Parts: sequence; structure tokens; C-alpha cells
Amino acid sequence: MTVSMTMAVYAVGLISSKLIALGLQPFVTQWLGPEQFGRLDVLVTLSCLLTLAMSFGISDAIYRFAHEQQEPMTIFSSAFGLILTIAGGLTIIGQLAVPQIQQILPGMPAEFALRCLLVTLFLNTLCCVPLAILRIRNQATHFVAAQVVFALTQGVGIVLLAPHYGIEGIMAAGLVAQIVQVIVLAKSFPSPKLGNNSLLLKYGWAITLSGVLNFMVLGAERWAIAQTLGLASLAPYAIAIQWAIAASLLLEPFGLWWFPKRFGLLRTQADRQHAATISVLGCQLSSLVAAGIITIGSRFLLIWLPPEFHASANILPLLGIAIMFKHASTLLNIGCYFQKDGKSIMMIGVISASCAVLLLLFILPNFGLYAFIWASIALQLLRAGLFFGWSQHYLRLPYPLYRLGASYALVAMLLFSHFQLSIMYEALCLLLLAIQVSWPWLGKQITKKREPSGLNKGLGSG
Repeated sequence: MTVSMTMAVYAVGLISSKLIALGLQPFVTQWLGPEQFGRLDVLVTLSCLLTLAMSFGISDAIYRFAHEQQEPMTIFSSAFGLILTIAGGLTIIGQLAVPQIQQILPGMPAEFALRCLLVTLFLNTLCCVPLAILRIRNQATHFVAAQVVFALTQGVGIVLLAPHYGIEGIMAAGLVAQIVQVIVLAKSFPSPKLGNNSLLLKYGWAITLSGVLNFMVLGAERWAIAQTLGLASLAPYAIAIQWAIAASLLLEPFGLWWFPKRFGLLRTQADRQHAATISVLGCQLSSLVAAGIITIGSRFLLIWLPPEFHASANILPLLGIAIMFKHASTLLNIGCYFQKDGKSIMMIGVISASCAVLLLLFILPNFGLYAFIWASIALQLLRAGLFFGWSQHYLRLPYPLYRLGASYALVAMLLFSHFQLSIMYEALCLLLLAIQVSWPWLGKQITKKREPSGLNKGLGSG
């Protein structure tokens, strides 16, 4: 399968999967209302944190070390055995501690919902290994099929259960869907073995700690908003962040193709130039997504959602900028992830998390939600700068930063036009951004078309 075809398959599958969830959003918001929707988002946020702990960075370790093994199946089996042990142990501990978890979380979610969530996350974590294997082997069709089947099953379950059972019905639907995905992936699971533990754990613990620290930067604020401003205030923010992340999934096919391959393009100077150019292109594509969020997404939410959720339309453009910078930190960090110990990743996480805690303790309660969001944008920009600087220290790559700077400047003009000027200025900024991002590719195409005619003309005159 060609690169373009692989990316197209990933795109169709992932976008369709996300559209199923987003298509249900107007109904779920009506079934639950702002306060219950905020309570649901508290559980969703918990799932993000527990997934980091259960997976323990093992899937990232698979991508990092599978290319270096003559028999990649050794890494696959070792990773599955390790992840089975870690996730299984944490699931048992979590089930025993459900009453305590209920007391800690804002809104005190129901016991049944928590128990369903823990089992769902355990099964989801196990599926990370076969899904990683499918990506490495370029079996995009099988990968996407597993994701789409999960989304369809969950969607049908939510429609049947949520109107009657609320949050508990949604959690039950997720559990059933996860069981179905395990069945679909059954033939792709490797045999569990406990080998290469030190290699996988040494890399994975730093990735996990970094993920937990990143959760403090983007994730934990939902609990803080629920605790400080109330569950009803969390609901529009939760809607907006869901759409910002969903829109960024337009870049996921690019990431699914690029991330497993980027460490294989570091041997020669030409390879490094290629890797740097592709990374900057990914950042520019994220700026296009942010532009779409600002111009289209915010207006769409006013039509799509009930009136009590319309505050999401004002929050979404700002979160689009934050997500854009977050993508930059994931694409300009090759040098950090090339290091086997991951210490730089941990240090950046500590710095970012410390700043995030200050925002949660001082900015959010004293200045409100919008001041907190602007401060979060600045934090994401700082984080991207730290990743870039540390990455260049370990592995210098010739990034074409002038292209990226021009793209970010146009996005800033677009955001200003959205809040202060008319839609005509927005359209102009969007058009300029699209031309600027695509110009290197268009220039090559124009050059290719001119070369034959110029050559023929020269031969004729000779």
C-alpha cells in the first residue's frame, strides 16, 4: 500500500469514528444537561489519567525499539506481557479503591460507572499492543476496522442506554464496545512474555511520568474548573475541548504514518533534512486545522448545540490555538525521544506541570476561565519551545522555521480578525495561510511542469 493510500485509509477510519461520537453530542447534551455532562467529563478526564498509568509508555517503547530488533516479535511479546501485568494490577487496585475514588472526584460519580470504566480501560490498554503492531506493519485497513467497529458499537449502545440510564448507560456502552474490539483484534495479540523488561521499563517510566505531567498541563484543569466554578461551568469548556481535539484528529493520519517512521530517517544528513521538513509540514498543517476551528468550528457550535451550551463557541477558537502549539511540541521533539532514557522529556514535563499548577491555583480562581485559557496558550507555547530547544541540543535538525513562523503569524491575524473584525478579513487570512502552507509543494509542481518544455526548447534551438 502506498503512503498516500495508507494515510487515506487512516483518515477515513479515524474521522468516521470521531464523527460517530460527535454526531451523538447534541442528543447526549439534551439527555444529560450541563451538570450531568460535566459529571461525565470528570469520568472522561479520569480515563485519560488512568490510561497513562496502565499503558506505562509501553506502546511508545514498541515504536522506539521494534526497528532495532532483528525479530520485532520479541519486543511485541515482551511489551504485551508487561502491559498485561501492569494494567491488570492497577485494575484490581482500582476496583478495591472505588469508594475512595468516588470521594476524591468532583461530583462524586456513581459506583457502577466507575467500575465499568476501570474494566473498559484495562481492555483498551491491552489493545494498544496489537494496534501498535498493525501500525508498524502498515496494516492500516485492519487497524481502522478495529477502531470503526468500536465506535459503531459504542454509538449504538449510547443511543439505546443513555436516554434511560444516563452516565451509567454510557459507561456500559463503552465496556461492550471494548469487548467487541478485543474480539476483532484477537488474532493480532502476541503471546505474552516477560523479556526485555529493563529496556521497556526504562523508556516507559519516563514517558509515563511525562504523560502524567502533561495531564497537569492539559486535562487536570477540567477537575479544577468543576471544583472551582462548578459542573455546569465545566460543560461548555468540555464541549469546546472535545471539538478542538476532534478537529486535530484531521492530522492523525499524518501522525499514524509519520511517528512510527521518523526514527528511521536519522542516519544521513539528507534523511535528517527530510525529517525536519516533514515535521515542520506537520506543524503547518496543524495551523490550518486551527484556522478551520476559528472560522468554521465556533460558528457551527451555535447551530449544533442547545442554547445552554453556546458558551462553547467563544471558548473553541482559543483552545484551537492551544492545541496548535501542543501539536508543535509533539512534532519538534525528535531529539528528545531519540534519547533512550527520556530524561529531557521528564524535565520538560516537570517545568510545564509546575507552571500549570500555578495557573490552576492562582489564575483560574482569581481571574476566571478566559484568563486561564489565555495563560494556557502561553504555557503550550513555552512547552513547544522547550521541546524544540532540548531536541536540538541532542539531535540538531535543519528545520525550515521561517515557514512555520509565517504560518503562526497568519493564524494570529486570523484570531484577531475573528474577535475584532469582519468575516471578510477572516476569509482573507485563511486564504493566505492555505497558499503559504501549500506553496512549497505547488512550487515543485510548477517547476516539474516547466522543465520538460524548457528542455525541449533548448534542444530545438541547438
